[in-house]
Amino acid sequence: MNRYSIKMRASNKEEGHISGAEKIIPEEELEQYCSRLLARALRHSKGKPDFINLKIEAVREEEILHLFALNVTTVETADAGEGMDVVRGYLHRLGLERTEEILALWKQSYAMRGAMLLDADTLQRLEPDRERGIRATYMDMETEDTEKQSACGGKNHFNEALVLATKVVSHPNIVAELCISDDPDYVTGYIASGTFGYVRITRLKEMGSPNGGRIFLFRGNEREREECIRYLQQQKVLVHIP
Repeated sequence: MNRYSIKMRASNKEEGHISGAEKIIPEEELEQYCSRLLARALRHSKGKPDFINLKIEAVREEEILHLFALNVTTVETADAGEGMDVVRGYLHRLGLERTEEILALWKQSYAMRGAMLLDADTLQRLEPDRERGIRATYMDMETEDTEKQSACGGKNHFNEALVLATKVVSHPNIVAELCISDDPDYVTGYIASGTFGYVRITRLKEMGSPNGGRIFLFRGNEREREECIRYLQQQKVLVHIP
C-alpha cells in the first residue's frame, strides 16, 4: 500500500500558531484529507490564518512502526486546581519528588512551539532549541471503527492526544508526558506513562484560557537523548485504536 504523510500548520501575525494536524494515509485518500485539513485551518477558534502550510511526503510501509494504543483512564475533576493535584499524585507514583518545580516548568512551555524535554531527575532542559522545543511528528491512528476513521480529518482532541502520547511514552527513555491543549475551548489534559497508561484529566485549565503546553520527562545519557529526539521527530508511527 502506498501511503503519504500530510502535515498542516496554520498561523497568523497576531496569535502566531493557530492550528496543526497530521495524517499518514493511503494514496487514494490524499485529496480528500488535504481538503479536510485546509478546512480545519480556516475554521479555528483562535482566528483566521495568514499562512497555511501543507507538507506531503511519500512513506514506505517498512518505515512505519505499529503500536497499540495506551490503556485509558479518565479522572473527573471539578476545576484546574483539582486537576493539578491529580497530576501531582501520578508524578509521585513515578517516584518523582520535585513535582512543584516540574509544574512550574510546565507553565514555561506554554509559549513554546513544541514540547520541553526535561531530565526527570535533575530537571535540566535538554531540547537543542529552547524556543522551538521538540515536535513529536509523523504519526496517525489506525482503526477499524468507521465512525472514528471518518471523523479523523477534523479535530478530535482525544484521539490525536492518545496517538501522540502512545508514540512518546513508547520510547524506553521517556518517563512520562504532561499535556494541556492550547485550544481556548478545550480544558481537558493528560499525563501519560508506560507505567500507568494514558490518564485523561477532565479539567486542567479554565475555559477560554489560551495557555497550553507539554513536557516530555526523560531519563538517560547523551547518546540516548539524541536517539530519543530522532525517534520523536522522525519515526513514522501508526497507533492502533480499538
